[in-house]
Amino acid sequence: MSVETPYEYHKSKLGVKLKYLVSDVSKSHLDGLRLISYRALKKRMDSNTCSEKQLRRGSLGYEALVEFNSLSQEWRDRLSVKFGAPKPEATKSWFSQHYVTDKDAFDFYIAHRYGADNDKKLTPDTIERYVYNASVLNTVIKLKNNRKAYAKALGGVKINIWDSLSKDVNAFQDVKHNLPTTSGSLRHKVTRYQKEGYISLVSGKLKLKNAQKVKDKEQRAILDELVNKHTNLDNKMIADLYNMIVGKVEMDWEEITPTTVLNFKKERNLETFAGRNGKKALKNSLTMQRRRIAPTASMLYWTLDGWTVELLYQKRNDNNVITYHNRLTMVVVLDPFNKYPVGYSIGYNETPELIKAAMQNAINHTKELFGNFFKPYQLQSDNYAIKTLTPLYEACTPNFTPASVGNAKAKVVEPYFKYLNTKRCKLFDNWSGHNVDSGSKNQPNAEVMNLIKKNFPDEEGCRQQIRSIIEMERSVKREEYVKGWLKTKNEYRQLMSYESYLLTFGSKTNSNKLRGEGLRVTINGSYQFYECFDINFRKHALEDWTVHYNPENLEEAMAVSSDGTLRYMLEPAPFEHMALADRTEADDETGNRIQSYNRKLIKHISEERQDNAEIVEAFFGKHPELNDTVAKHLLTDSNGNHKIHKRRESDAVKSARKIEKKQELKEAKKEEQSFQTSQQEYYKSKVDVNKYLDE
Repeated sequence: MSVETPYEYHKSKLGVKLKYLVSDVSKSHLDGLRLISYRALKKRMDSNTCSEKQLRRGSLGYEALVEFNSLSQEWRDRLSVKFGAPKPEATKSWFSQHYVTDKDAFDFYIAHRYGADNDKKLTPDTIERYVYNASVLNTVIKLKNNRKAYAKALGGVKINIWDSLSKDVNAFQDVKHNLPTTSGSLRHKVTRYQKEGYISLVSGKLKLKNAQKVKDKEQRAILDELVNKHTNLDNKMIADLYNMIVGKVEMDWEEITPTTVLNFKKERNLETFAGRNGKKALKNSLTMQRRRIAPTASMLYWTLDGWTVELLYQKRNDNNVITYHNRLTMVVVLDPFNKYPVGYSIGYNETPELIKAAMQNAINHTKELFGNFFKPYQLQSDNYAIKTLTPLYEACTPNFTPASVGNAKAKVVEPYFKYLNTKRCKLFDNWSGHNVDSGSKNQPNAEVMNLIKKNFPDEEGCRQQIRSIIEMERSVKREEYVKGWLKTKNEYRQLMSYESYLLTFGSKTNSNKLRGEGLRVTINGSYQFYECFDINFRKHALEDWTVHYNPENLEEAMAVSSDGTLRYMLEPAPFEHMALADRTEADDETGNRIQSYNRKLIKHISEERQDNAEIVEAFFGKHPELNDTVAKHLLTDSNGNHKIHKRRESDAVKSARKIEKKQELKEAKKEEQSFQTSQQEYYKSKVDVNKYLDE
């Protein structure tokens, strides 16, 4: 077996193959000396001050050479020691001297296409072999056409041209060709090559279309439908069904084999994939995916999902039997900026309530990180309970973008769960493995698990393990996440008001009425009193109010009317000490605040009454026909009095009363009450407010 040599002559000069000198793994020979990097050697060969010279550039069929005599003595000695001294240049054969690589053949085979859809290309190795074959055949044709010179080169003797050419072709191994070794086969190959050109060297399997048993569109349609069958028929069943059809129709169709079906499946994989595997699989496997880059700052994008945590815990069931296979579910709200778990919640199953708890935990955590409640600029979720949860999601972000149905790759949180399972959960003795339901071989030792199962934690212990995992993740990534917040532009920072927070996440009481003591509600079995120092709140004292509150912070709450159109922020009702000895400055401030509020309230009422009196007076001034009527005299003056004027009724008023009585009789017949009489009855029933204001 011949050993490859690093030496090669070119233009009568001895060269060393570059791959025996360079140290680059991708360019060096397995037995090379690895003396210098390719980049450094290239610079030295291009330099006018270095001795190393390039003898030949690398190209198709020819390796790059460095002139041997331009190398340093040390390098030449190391080559001679390892590979022996270079031999003097051997005289090339007549055939070798006339061989030239055919560049046109290379261009032809590069552009060649084949297959049913004419979309397949030749492999680089196949292209190289076909180019060498064409180049050697060109040399054979050249020597055959110049017989006299060829015979003279062989000693001027009488020759059998095809025998001689065959021997030369077999002896010529400067390039890797696979032409026939016998003279007859070589002659046939050359004849066909001269007639058909480069395409004659291409295998029939690599041409546009090989002979096919399934040709007509009807045949292809039938096979398509059989392959598309959702029951996933095997190749033999498809072939049998197809052949049954062939046997019953009078058409020139051939029967097929299971191998034909297999080849057809490969050819029609795109068109039949969804039928065999479903639309979701098609979307995740063959449709073009949108490659996404992680957010460049914190709070720009959140995503969430639920995960059955691979940690086991023991629990006593209703039959008083202890089970050890129990697992909890965790919903995680993740910021892909640095895979930071902003929020989480733990429960038994993924539910809308558990998702809401995770979102609330995330919003609460933003206050811990940034000093206030913030919501993400964008939020993405899957389509679980989408109708129920959409109001929640939309309240938590200005841009809610649910993932398209079945697009699992859109959720970056799922790879994060795999990371938690491998890097965090695996450290606990009660780790259940990788997807315990899948039967994966990468599971903990079942025998050992059975021995230590009594040491598994209970539910609360398991919850604590999960909390510790999240807290560990947060502690490692918190500093980077807070720095990422500094990169977030102001236009993308979404502050969540406390009113919005309570509407979205707050607990609610039953409906309550406003009393003098404020709103009295029951929270955790105890009375809580809330007040609002907004005068407008007292205007709606007859409303039914529901109080929204945060169980972890009862210092602020919100009253919401039954129809949701009225909302007022509340604070705990202030209390004062009764005993003078117990009173403090805070009591004085509270008392002063309440008195100030009440003065404003009374002032508001007085101003409203005074404004009304002025408006009514102006109204009667515009309508003289109402002069001397009872209604006019019963209306209060600017001081709020009307009884004094009533005692001073004149004869004109008495006359007016008679007129009013007649009018009353007429209106009674029509079963309607006059405007003046209704006003009179109304004001007679009223209490003089000024009596209380003057006190």
